[in-house]
Amino acid sequence: MKVLNDFQCSKGHTEEYFVDTDTKVVLCRHCGNDATKLLSAPRVSLEGVSGDFPTAADAWVNRRNSHIAWERKTGRSEEWA
Repeated sequence: MKVLNDFQCSKGHTEEYFVDTDTKVVLCRHCGNDATKLLSAPRVSLEGVSGDFPTAADAWVNRRNSHIAWERKTGRSEEWA
């Protein structure tokens, strides 16, 4: 499988190369020296960031509000976590 990766040579030239996933070194297009693969930040999408997925704090607030509504409806008070 081929992927797009960044490589940098010892002279500081940085380029993107479309290479196999196990390729660690390529020849620099500018100077011909060995260019090594750079570690890139992973591309991830977290649903908690978009607001589509409730965080733990949101879940706690929802449980708390449900418990308060239950206490008002039943007239009872019980401890909860």
